[in-house]
Amino acid sequence: MARIERMNQGLRGRLDELEQQMFVLKISYEKYFCGIERVEPYRDREALRRVIRELSEEGIKNATQQFKYQGLKARFQIFELYWTRNLKMMEAGTHPKMRFKADKRAAVAASQTNEERLSAEQEAVLKDRQERQEREERGYRLVFEKYMEARKQCGQSADLGFDAVREALSKQVRQIKSQYNVESVKFRVVVEEGKAKLKAVPVAPK
Repeated sequence: MARIERMNQGLRGRLDELEQQMFVLKISYEKYFCGIERVEPYRDREALRRVIRELSEEGIKNATQQFKYQGLKARFQIFELYWTRNLKMMEAGTHPKMRFKADKRAAVAASQTNEERLSAEQEAVLKDRQERQEREERGYRLVFEKYMEARKQCGQSADLGFDAVREALSKQVRQIKSQYNVESVKFRVVVEEGKAKLKAVPVAPK
């Protein structure tokens, strides 16, 4: 009986640690959505997924601890739905916090005289951000066209939509940026064993 109690105590510690890590990850994502953090905490998110999966595979026999585990698992799933939805809105430029900032800038600009307009430095930053987004979109389009051409040459189906491919690549970019702590990722189209594939290459800062 004492041995079973020790095992449950150890599991209780792991569940408490999981709850704490989940709270820290939630704060990290909020900082990322607010622009305080520049890199998505994707690796920490993946680590929590592994812990939850491992606990599920072990099988929890104690009813109280099983109830707590199920509660934490359900909470994490809710968090993931929220994070995924916010990430998609950020990519589309429709995130509430981004729109709030944009609306606020527009209101201020509208009420200012010509002398009180955004400084040349601020305008350059906005222009650079827009040009960067346009370059990114052109890059995705170019990779997609090369990939489709390679698939045709390899006899593979080319019935893939650009939006679906772009979303998959964007997700991979976020993961690689978080894993390797880089700000840029390039994609190459390669042919291996007669099949066209896309390979992501993290680009180290110069």
